[in-house]
Amino acid sequence: MLSSNSAKVFFVSFLAFTLLSSCGWWQKSENETPAPTPFVAEEIKSGIPFATKEPENFQAEFVVTTGEIEDKTFAARNGDLRRYDFNYGQKSQVSVVQTADNKNFLVFQSKRIYAENFNNEIVQAGENPFDFLTTEWLNQKADAKFESLGAENGVLKYRVSLGDKQIAESIIWVDENIGLPVRQEFYSTSGEQRILNFTFEMKNFNLQANARLFEIPKDFRRVSVEEFRKILQSQN
Repeated sequence: MLSSNSAKVFFVSFLAFTLLSSCGWWQKSENETPAPTPFVAEEIKSGIPFATKEPENFQAEFVVTTGEIEDKTFAARNGDLRRYDFNYGQKSQVSVVQTADNKNFLVFQSKRIYAENFNNEIVQAGENPFDFLTTEWLNQKADAKFESLGAENGVLKYRVSLGDKQIAESIIWVDENIGLPVRQEFYSTSGEQRILNFTFEMKNFNLQANARLFEIPKDFRRVSVEEFRKILQSQN
């Protein structure tokens, strides 16, 4: 859809999650200016043919694929309760959990440790995975044009062109049952040439989130944020 640099801007909220795969994510979350808050969907009249707000109750896996590199994030919500698992399914998986008492914790699954995240360091670095859907379109009020490419087995397909220069486009698959995209392909274009930059998929979507997802395991050891950081960095 975009050049490598533009793609990072377009996808800034979601790509912030992948910072956890390197040792530098602590410094980035502490020193960089947080991404701008997206417009609330109701603030702008839009022709976007799918929902632009996350459900109140859900759990799902989000996968971004760039070439042969695949990044997975798990997200869950039940009202004010939230959970994000970065590097999902890997030994380096780290979770951010907002519990029922409105506290925020970092959890390192493989080391069975957790720390209370008093400053919400990770949460400030990016928004939830649903923000990737329309953040750039709404923030810049880009002229996004949606062309229907038909439907098959309850999935609607659209081609999306951004702006008048026609240098980027995406193909989006929307599940009619949930009203949300389940796959997006982002391309940069030049004349007749189209280059796939990356794809986004939402998998195993469920409108119910298991209550245990928002609890800290009782047998995990509590550590300070500083110790949590050192242990995490020692694994890289």
